[in-house]
Amino acid sequence: MKVELLSRRGDEALTLLIKGAKVGFVNALRRAITAEVPVFAVDEVQFYENTSSIWDEYIAHRIGLVPLKAEWGTYNEDSEARFYLEVEGPATVYSKDLQPQTPGVSVADEEIPIVMLREGQRLRLEAIARVGTAVEHAKWQAGIASYRPVVRIDVKDPEKLKELIPELDPKEIEAQNERPEGVDSKVYNLIDDLIVDHPEVAEIRKKDDAFIFRVESYWNMPVDDLVDAAVETLVKRLEEFARKVGE
Repeated sequence: MKVELLSRRGDEALTLLIKGAKVGFVNALRRAITAEVPVFAVDEVQFYENTSSIWDEYIAHRIGLVPLKAEWGTYNEDSEARFYLEVEGPATVYSKDLQPQTPGVSVADEEIPIVMLREGQRLRLEAIARVGTAVEHAKWQAGIASYRPVVRIDVKDPEKLKELIPELDPKEIEAQNERPEGVDSKVYNLIDDLIVDHPEVAEIRKKDDAFIFRVESYWNMPVDDLVDAAVETLVKRLEEFARKVGE
C-alpha cells in the first residue's frame, strides 16, 4: 500500500491518495477516525449559580459540544479534566470562559458562544470532562473522514459534452485523467449525473484499489495526530480480534 499527500489545510484537514488498498480497509480507517478515537468532552456540569434565562440542561448541552484538545498519548480512558466558569452580565459567555483546572487539557476554540447574560445575571459552574468515543455520543467525535475511488473518464462524444455541460472542457478532462489521483470531484459528479440520461457521452472508470481519502479534524488534535490515533486504534482492534480467534 502507498499513501501520498495531495493537499493540506494547516493542522485542520488533509487529502490523501491511497493506492494498493481494498475498500474494506479504507472504510475501516474512515470509521476509526469518525467514531473510535478517544478524546475529551465535558460529561458532567455542576451548577452553583445560574440566573440567566436559559435552563441548566441547555447550557450543559452547549458546553458538552465544545471541542477540547489534549496531546494524543497523554491520557487514557480513565482520565478526567475540570473546568471552572464564572461570568456576570451583561456579557456573552464564550468557550474561553471555561478556565482549565487540569494541565494539558483546554478548549480547542475560544470563540464558541454558550449563552448571553443580561445586566445582573450570573453563571457559575464547574465542568468535568471525561474521555470517550463517538460510538457513545457525538460530542466525543474527533473528526470526519470520507473517501471515493480514483476515477478516470472516457469522453466518447466531446461535442455533445460541450453542448450539455459548457463549463467542462474535454481536453481538461483528458489532462486530469493523466494524474495519479484522476479527475477531481466536480468533474466526477457532473459526469456521473450526466450519464444517467446520456450514457453515450462519456464512460466512468473507477479503480477498485485506489482512493481519494479526506480527513478533517474537529480541533481536538492536529489532523496528523488524528490519523495516527485512528491507525493505532484500528491496529489494537485487529490485535484483539486475532487474540480472540486464537483462544
